[in-house]
Amino acid sequence: MARRGEVDLLVSRETVQEFARVLGYPKFGLATDEIAEILGDLRTFAEYVEVIEAVSVIADDPTDNIFLALARAGRASRIVSGDRHLLLLRSFEGIPILSVRAFLEEM
Repeated sequence: MARRGEVDLLVSRETVQEFARVLGYPKFGLATDEIAEILGDLRTFAEYVEVIEAVSVIADDPTDNIFLALARAGRASRIVSGDRHLLLLRSFEGIPILSVRAFLEEM
C-alpha cells in the first residue's frame, strides 16, 4: 500500500536498524544480502523521519519505544504492528495502535 502511495510509511534510523536486526532472526531464513535488498527497497517508498525525543512507555521491551517515538515525531495517524507490547497499549497519545488485520479491515 505504501509502495502504491495509498498510505505513508514512516521510518527512522532506529526503526530501520530494528527491522534489520529482526529480519536477521533465523526464523526468517534471510541472508545478509537479502536483508540489505529489503531495506534498500523500503527506503525507496518510506518517508524518513528524524526522531529527536525518546519515549519510555514500554518497560517489558524497551526497543518497542522507538516505534512510539517515530509515531510522535512523524505525527502518524496510526501505528500498525504485530507486536504484542504495542498492541496492548491500544493507543499512544491519541494515535490508535492496530494489528495488520484491523488496519486492513479499516482501509
